Amino acid sequence: MTARRQVDVLFDLSDYPKGPPAPIMAASAQEAPSADVDQAKRRAVHTAASRIRRIAMSPREQREAGWSPEQIVDYRTSMADFRIALCLVQGKALDDIDPASGYSMSRASYDAARSSWISSIKFHGFNPGYDRKRLNKAVAYWAERRPQFLVRDDWLAAGLAAHHAYWQTLDHPCTCPTCDEGDES
Repeated sequence: MTARRQVDVLFDLSDYPKGPPAPIMAASAQEAPSADVDQAKRRAVHTAASRIRRIAMSPREQREAGWSPEQIVDYRTSMADFRIALCLVQGKALDDIDPASGYSMSRASYDAARSSWISSIKFHGFNPGYDRKRLNKAVAYWAERRPQFLVRDDWLAAGLAAHHAYWQTLDHPCTCPTCDEGDES
């Protein structure tokens, strides 16, 4: 295995593009940020996220490189710090960021995870033998971190309802050979 070169993920704020200087205005006549500033911010977030992905290493790659347990812990801590910084740049509240992993625990992140599962079930059906364990793991992840989001929210029921509605619009039953949509055991 070739050695990976060290890459600085976040240099400093001078590394990122700046928006145009704000014109001097009266306090009562403040305007929203210009489209150029918003676009520069999106580019900066994209650049930082790309740098994080570029240096990301799987546990298998870490083992193959012969990393010590201390190096692995240091790496994981650094990656969590990078993700926290990225969440902050994206405007996430500090209370909505998991300090151990650096991932966003916001309502928007929960809704995105939920929507992804419902979409998957909608188009592919639900196979308890294959999907149950992964779905339970995803729901348990959110139940541990944000249990209030899961109150009266059944991802499987919503996914199956979407699945039935989708296939009814096509006027024929689900054609997926592994779909056991009615079996919730």
